[in-house]
Amino acid sequence: MPLRCLDDADRSLDASLLTTAEWTALTATNRHVRHLRTVCCGSPLVLKTSRLGTRFFAHLALGGCASGDESPEHLHLKALAIVAARRAGWTAEAEVAGTTPDGEPWRADVLATRGRHRVAVEVQWSPQDDAVTRFRQARYATSGVRGLWLFRRAGFLCDADVPAMRVTGSLKDGLTILGLPAADALDAVFDRRLRFGIPAGTTAAMTVRGGVATCWGSDCGALSRGVTAAEIVGAGSTATLDLAAFGDCMHLLTPLLPPDPLRGRIRRSRDGTAATGCFRCDRPLTRFGRGSGFVVASGRLPITPDWAALIAAQPDYRPAWGIAPVAASA
Repeated sequence: MPLRCLDDADRSLDASLLTTAEWTALTATNRHVRHLRTVCCGSPLVLKTSRLGTRFFAHLALGGCASGDESPEHLHLKALAIVAARRAGWTAEAEVAGTTPDGEPWRADVLATRGRHRVAVEVQWSPQDDAVTRFRQARYATSGVRGLWLFRRAGFLCDADVPAMRVTGSLKDGLTILGLPAADALDAVFDRRLRFGIPAGTTAAMTVRGGVATCWGSDCGALSRGVTAAEIVGAGSTATLDLAAFGDCMHLLTPLLPPDPLRGRIRRSRDGTAATGCFRCDRPLTRFGRGSGFVVASGRLPITPDWAALIAAQPDYRPAWGIAPVAASA
């Protein structure tokens, strides 16, 4: 189900660019003279429209083409990617072929171009081994193309070198990407709001949590409020940092905390970790009462290189690709 075809003068025609009148006229002409052919194999074709109104070209006769037919979802997502790219000022075409400098061929579902930048959008509706994804991504890279993958199945390769997102939902109820309508997510991609993890230079939502602890000193026993952890949420990634993680980075945390006479100072323990001291005697607090949790501070946090390094060092941190929110207007 290609979105692009060739006419008898070898000119490329894009279904998503044609007006209703042009599509109707082209359908009538092709029905009589069969002057259109597929890009994939040069076979005669017919013009069709899906139930969602997506226009596409289809082989006149089944069989004989190695490219095979695409699912309606595949077709719809390609059309959405083309529209999103063009809306953001890119040029975009479907089913674009190319070769690496070494002569290896590739074909992109959608290739978007703006200046020197090129992005290939690949809709992967069937399972694909991670090794194949990495190979295809590397092949694009040698051609100066950045690959973006839209996967139907969960459990796909996801790292800083392979931008990848999962598509959920259905055509009937709407396809979604990262919790957004697919069209909105693709708009964000070409608006340069796709992020991996919580990188420096971005902002994230920050929540500092605390609790109440009883000082263990027999000559004290004071109830103190202390910091227990900080949660940082940016785009599609979350990092939870226990207070101990701030051992060498207390200068990052303390400016975020409002004054509190019942909160002891955050101190560096002998083992290099951070701990809250009793507000009265400064003994390190080790146990916070269950059910005593509360929010110490919250807001938007500018991610500096020091914050980014601290987040990346957390053993449970699992960065993923996500969509950054639109910056609030001044």
